[in-house]
Amino acid sequence: MINRLFTKIMGSYIIIPILILLVLLTLLPQYLEDYFVQAKEEELLDKGEMVTQLLSYQQERAQEAELSELLMIAEDLVDTSLLLVNKESEIINQGIRMQRMMKEHHGGSMREERGDMRGRGRRESELDFGFSEQQEGDSCCVTERLTDLESELEKALTGERVSFRSDSKLVDESIIGVAFPLSTEVALFLISPVEGLQETVLKVRNLTLQVTLGAVFLALLLGYFISKGISQPVKEMKIKAQQMAGGNFATKIENLPGDEIGELGESFNYLSARLSENINALNTEKSRMRSMLNSMGEGVLGVSVERKVLLANPRLKKIFDIEAEILEQAPASFLAEELIDLTEAVLTEKEELKEEFEWQDKVILAHGAPVKKSDDSLWGAILLVRDLTQIRKLDQMRRLFVANVSHELKTPLTAIQGYLEAILDGLVEDVELQRDYLQRVLSETDRMTRLVTDILDLAQLQSGQIEFELEKVKLTSLIESVVVNLESELGKREVIIEGEEELIIETDYDRLQEVFINLLSNAIKFTETEGKIEISITGTEEEVEVKIIDNGIGISDSELPYIWERFHQVDRARGSDKQGTGLGLAIVKEIIEGLNAKIEVASEEGVGTEFKITLPKVVK
Repeated sequence: MINRLFTKIMGSYIIIPILILLVLLTLLPQYLEDYFVQAKEEELLDKGEMVTQLLSYQQERAQEAELSELLMIAEDLVDTSLLLVNKESEIINQGIRMQRMMKEHHGGSMREERGDMRGRGRRESELDFGFSEQQEGDSCCVTERLTDLESELEKALTGERVSFRSDSKLVDESIIGVAFPLSTEVALFLISPVEGLQETVLKVRNLTLQVTLGAVFLALLLGYFISKGISQPVKEMKIKAQQMAGGNFATKIENLPGDEIGELGESFNYLSARLSENINALNTEKSRMRSMLNSMGEGVLGVSVERKVLLANPRLKKIFDIEAEILEQAPASFLAEELIDLTEAVLTEKEELKEEFEWQDKVILAHGAPVKKSDDSLWGAILLVRDLTQIRKLDQMRRLFVANVSHELKTPLTAIQGYLEAILDGLVEDVELQRDYLQRVLSETDRMTRLVTDILDLAQLQSGQIEFELEKVKLTSLIESVVVNLESELGKREVIIEGEEELIIETDYDRLQEVFINLLSNAIKFTETEGKIEISITGTEEEVEVKIIDNGIGISDSELPYIWERFHQVDRARGSDKQGTGLGLAIVKEIIEGLNAKIEVASEEGVGTEFKITLPKVVK
């Protein structure tokens, strides 16, 4: 493209001068030739007047002069070939110049009257130029006829001055001449060859050609430097524009000239700077939008009017378990049917719509709205998708908690009320039986106290109000003491403890003991009477790992993510001997996090459950 620009610029500087010079080269020689011919004709006319006057003057005062000498004198005076022709077109005399011209083209065949080339004159009576015939034996002139200028001769003999240009057979070349009447019988012709004029025109043409070639060369040289000065910045602009297209907006054109091209370059630099600012702003906004979309807790789906996915954030893919790339794809192949129907309804009705539906094991709430362009035409639809599964689960857990707490409180309160009413009504008169009733009231009161204490402890742990008191603790001894305390609940279940006996860690004894009590109580509760519970203790310089493994009923995959939630209970595992408030594991998790420890769980229904606790800072 730059080469084409260079060619155009060069052409604009060269073509017009070349055309002008070519026209000049074509027309100037012809014009000059016409000009010279016209000037020669005017010159011959003036000289013809002079010769005519001279011959007339000689006729009156020097009638004895010979005609040839008179013509020779006239030729020398006007520097032109002279010729006398009678009305029969016969040349009756000519000057020496004319004789030479005729001899050059006729090979010297013309006869001369005298060897000294001076023509012998007519008799005195013949100087009136009225000759119609020659004297016998007189050879004063060459016998020739001027047959190719008869029309000019006729005009001259009628008294008219005639100028002409012709190819003369007499001298065998192009001539310019004029004819003057000397009498009614004789005409004077002044002859000048065109060859001299043509040589002059040829020289002018050659000079014009040389000037043309020189001008073309100078135009080429000037055009080269000028076009180079224009095309070089343009070429640099092209390179910079390609760099801008590649994303390099920091590029800048240097060393700009102070003309319009320089102003164009400055505009280019300004454009580059503005584009860089705008692109950076757009990239920043794009990054901000991407970060917002990626960090949103809801899934975002953008669908065009052509039913192609144009926008989808990671949360949407996670909700619908999508791993493949879905942009520019039809949503029907990977989204829930209810969501596709909602999208179609939004695009069709152009109204905000929402719908809640179940997909697989999840509860989904979708809210769709149409999106319009600046010209109010429909661009597509944006859908906000929320996974309400956990919220619904928490709602259910809260309802269960209320029911469980109500149940846990109602049962002991009912028992306490019954025992106290029996005593107060005097239905129990035996002192031992009264003591037994009061002991039962105390037991139920302790049960309610433990429930309230668990709720308060969990609230304090979650709010960070409890401070942990660290001390050196023999881990194996602590676990053995917990097993002894729960011995009454073990029954025939086998408990195996494996690990280093003298392993000492720095922790809060009471809180860690509460953790193991809860975990072992759950293991005992959900393990059959003939089951087995293993406790494995291993340590390194950095941490201690404790595993509590049972071969009980296990936990389903759907329940596993929620076991750490407050008030959560595995309903299918519940029985008359497996009642609880669902606070134990929630308290365990809060204590473990407070001790900067870590707890993990792995379980399989019908196989068993494994809790793994990782405690930091081993003390040797």
